[in-house]
Amino acid sequence: MDFQYAVPTRLILGRGRIADLPGTAARLGRNAFVVLDPSIRRHPSVQEALDALALRLADRTEHVKFPGEPEVESVNQAAEAARQGRCDLVISIGGGSAIDLGKAVAGLVTNGGGIQDYLEGVGTGREPDRPALPHIAVPTTAGTGAEVTRNAVIRSASGRFKKSFRSPYLYPTIAILDAELTVSLPPEQTAYSGMDAITQLIEAFISKKANPVTDALALAGLRMALRSIREVYQNGTNLDRREEMLLASTLSGICLANAGLGLAHGFASGLGALYDVPHGKACAILLPHALKFNRGARLDKLAQIGRLLTPETGLSTGEYAELLIQHVIELNRDFGIPPDLKSFLISKEDHPLLVEMSMGNSMAGNPVEVTPVIARTILEALT
Repeated sequence: MDFQYAVPTRLILGRGRIADLPGTAARLGRNAFVVLDPSIRRHPSVQEALDALALRLADRTEHVKFPGEPEVESVNQAAEAARQGRCDLVISIGGGSAIDLGKAVAGLVTNGGGIQDYLEGVGTGREPDRPALPHIAVPTTAGTGAEVTRNAVIRSASGRFKKSFRSPYLYPTIAILDAELTVSLPPEQTAYSGMDAITQLIEAFISKKANPVTDALALAGLRMALRSIREVYQNGTNLDRREEMLLASTLSGICLANAGLGLAHGFASGLGALYDVPHGKACAILLPHALKFNRGARLDKLAQIGRLLTPETGLSTGEYAELLIQHVIELNRDFGIPPDLKSFLISKEDHPLLVEMSMGNSMAGNPVEVTPVIARTILEALT
């Protein structure tokens, strides 16, 4: 047994804990750069916290994030605004893309340069050598787990890529997990983000980099997510289930940061960069196909997850694994998520580039090796 495990982010979980933000921020800095998703800015609890924050800090610079994943140019502009404002603290309130933007800004302010210098595969190979600014992350969706990971996903529409700025320095300092902030998330986004969390938990659990600690956390997260996702989709005001999905999402981030991911996330990255397919939707579409592809190599582990779905004890290992695969297919159908990628009209001319973009860090954890030839075969079957 040989592995490393890191969770440097302090977690504060509880309903109404957004109220802790002003006091927590005042202990970390005096001048905050605040990244906000546009929709969450209007949430009464967030507005109250921001009003109280103004009384506790010397100054703050608010940055309302553009929709979608952070783009290279917008990240550089945000980092420059934080430098000009002499900010010594970052606060991000929103979905995974808002938190990723916060992580990138926190790292760039102390290390200098532009985001393009640091991006894996397309940058200059520069790596941060200084700790990032303190960062408080407040997730308002339950899917990415970005509040406990050490990478920021950055997109370039013109460059047709989606790459990570990655460093141990980028872990947020504190994450405030308040399920009340997720209640207003519409059903479609609830389904997409929830399926992203489930995909991350499953892929980390069956990853060839998995270890006993991540296995335990992944199963705990799946136990909550698999029983809660349909309920929060149908009844978004159920705080008990919203809280379970939020914690499951955070656990999925811890697991992926320590055990990696697999085939579904490998393909999802390229699809998001080239065709702007929502990340959670792409993961949901790809998950059943990834499970079937990896079934033989991880039958026992898939069966362990399958056992979470039923009190039935008389099934075989193969039957439990198949139960899981069919359950994921049923969830997608109930959420209106298509079974393949045909509706996105993906050009066959883009297949080589999609394959190339899919062979990165996420694919490395897949339990069955995925060569470019195999990836092309899978892609052709799905499109």
